[in-house]
Amino acid sequence: MQFSITTKDITESTNDDVWELARQGAPTGTVVAARKQRAGRGQWGRVWMSPEGGLYFSLIMRPNTPERQWPAYSRLFAEAVASVLREECGVSDKEIRVKAPNDVICDQGKLCGISLESRSGVIVVGVGVNVFHSDRPILTDGRNEPAYVCDVAEDYIAPSYRAIDELLQRILNAFAVVVEAPLK
Repeated sequence: MQFSITTKDITESTNDDVWELARQGAPTGTVVAARKQRAGRGQWGRVWMSPEGGLYFSLIMRPNTPERQWPAYSRLFAEAVASVLREECGVSDKEIRVKAPNDVICDQGKLCGISLESRSGVIVVGVGVNVFHSDRPILTDGRNEPAYVCDVAEDYIAPSYRAIDELLQRILNAFAVVVEAPLK
């Protein structure tokens, strides 16, 4: 799978951005990433706080698999992100794990949320990973306290766009493996 990545400093929502590109005919592999989102959202329309210091991106997929199988992507993408974060942080699957259906968590809280939206043969996969602490704390409703990759990994010392961009590429590579494998 080939990826075409556009990175924005700030946007309302990367999901909204890629839906607009999908309406214009953008292919599978089109990605919009943002340093910050003003109106990010999670599953079931929940607000996803997206301050600077995190990895926020959305991906267009136009799968050849039957729509009834698409919900399986939720867990598979969560497992792919968890695997990348485990490797990134040098920890086991006991320390970073998936909370069904698609949250990536650790003992400290939620590291990543993933949302899937589908319409007219298109899936938009939205991903938010808490990488570095921001100047403004992430506020939650108490259900999912945020956790940060920099607190789990031993070598994440200072916030870096390079680290975030490299993490994006590693997650996209893991997603490519998921998309190219047959769904079970």
